[in-house]
Amino acid sequence: MFKREELLGRTFACSCGQTHTVGTRIIRYAEDAVAHLPADLASCAPGRRVAVLADTRTWAIAGRQATESLRRQGWSCQEFIVPDRGGKSPVCDDVTFDDLNARFPEVDAALAVGCGVVTDLTKWLAFEHDVPFAVLATAPTMNGFTSANVAPAIDGVKTLLVARAPVAVFAVPSIMAAAPFELAAAGLGDAIAKPVSTADWVLNHLFNAEPFCKPCSELINSLEAYYFEFPEHLRERRPQAIEALVNALLYSGIAMTMIGTSAPASGGEHLLSHTLDMMSALDGQEHDLHGRQVGVGTIVATVLYEKVLHVERPKPLPLPDMDGAFWGPRVDHVGRQYEQKIPVVEAMAGKMRQGGLWRDFVDRGRPLVRPPSQIKDCLRRAGAAHTCADIGCSPDRVRCAMLHMHEIRKRPTVVDLAWMLGILPGAVDDIVEDWLMD
Repeated sequence: MFKREELLGRTFACSCGQTHTVGTRIIRYAEDAVAHLPADLASCAPGRRVAVLADTRTWAIAGRQATESLRRQGWSCQEFIVPDRGGKSPVCDDVTFDDLNARFPEVDAALAVGCGVVTDLTKWLAFEHDVPFAVLATAPTMNGFTSANVAPAIDGVKTLLVARAPVAVFAVPSIMAAAPFELAAAGLGDAIAKPVSTADWVLNHLFNAEPFCKPCSELINSLEAYYFEFPEHLRERRPQAIEALVNALLYSGIAMTMIGTSAPASGGEHLLSHTLDMMSALDGQEHDLHGRQVGVGTIVATVLYEKVLHVERPKPLPLPDMDGAFWGPRVDHVGRQYEQKIPVVEAMAGKMRQGGLWRDFVDRGRPLVRPPSQIKDCLRRAGAAHTCADIGCSPDRVRCAMLHMHEIRKRPTVVDLAWMLGILPGAVDDIVEDWLMD
C-alpha cells in the first residue's frame, strides 16, 4: 500500500508491474501556503517569469494576493483574467483556449488560481508552451487539480486531452472552507464516484486487458470512511471534513496521473454529467456543476451495478444502434466513439458467455460497489445534489441523458453492461422515479 505523502515527485516500479511517475512534487495545504508559493515554485521552474491565470472571482479571492507574494520575491508576473461567457462563469473550450493562447507570453511557469475551468485552461496552455505549472486551489470542487487530464469542449463536444500534471498544488484551509458550499458539494460528488469507477476499471481489466493497479485503486480508501460516515460534517464546514475531501480529490487526481488514464476516478457515473453538458451545448439549456451531476450519476450507476451483479448467467445482447438524430451536429464525433466501442463489446460478449470470467468479475465487483441507498444518503446528509431537481433537470431530461450516455465514449462501462444484459432501457423510468425524485 502506498503512503500518500511519499509519492510526490517520484518515479518507481510498482507491485502491479508498471512504473509510475508522479509529476506533482509539492502539496501545501496550510494557512501560509501563499507565503511559501514563490520559493516552492522557484524550486520547480527554470526562471522567475510567471503567467498567473484567474477569473474575476478567484482573482479577488486569492489571485491578487498570490501575485503580490510572487512579486515581493522577485517574480515577473503577467496576469490573465479568464473572461466570463455570456454573463456567466468562464468555460474551458477551444474558443477560450485559442484566445488565451494567442496572447500567452514567453514565461518560465504558469499559475492557475481557481478551480476546474481555470486549472484546465492553465494546464492546457502550459502543456502547449512546454512550461511547468502550479495550482492555487480556491475550492474543493473536483479531482482534476493534480491530474494530467484536461476536459474541454471542442466544437461543442466534451473531450479528454492528456497534458501534464502540476508541479505543485497550494491550498489555504480557510479559503477552501469559505468557498460557496455548492462547490464543496460538487467535490463530494466527484469523490464519491470512486467505487463505481474502480468496478468499471476491474471490468475493463478482466475483459479488455486494460492495465490495473490495485495499490493505485486503493490510494484514497482510508479517506472514504470519513465522508461516508460523517457527511454532515462537510455541510457544517468542519476543518477535518474539508481537509479529508481535499486530500481525496488531490490523491485521486494523482492516481489518474500514475496510471496514465482517468480509470481510477471516472467511469460510467461520469457519463451522465458529460451527456448533460453536451445536451446543453445543443439546446442552450443550463447545466449544473460537473461534480454535482456526477453525484447523481453515481446513484444511477450503483443502481445499475446492483442489477448487473445479480445476473448469474449472462446472455449478452448487441448494443442498440446509435441515435444519430439526437446528436444533430455532433453526430460524427459521437459516432466515431461509438463505432470504436462496438467490436470491443462484441468481444466482451463472447467472454461473458463462457461463464468463468463473468463469475470472477461479479466476485470482484460486489465488494467494491456501495449500495445506491448509501450513496444517496451520503449526498443527502451532506447537502449535495441527489435528485433531478437538485441539478436543475426535469425527469424527462435525465431520462434522455440516461438513454444516450453510453454513446459518447468508446470505453465500456456498467452502462454498456446494462444494455447488453437487457436491463436498459427498461430500468430508466424506475431509476428516475425511485431514486432521483424527492
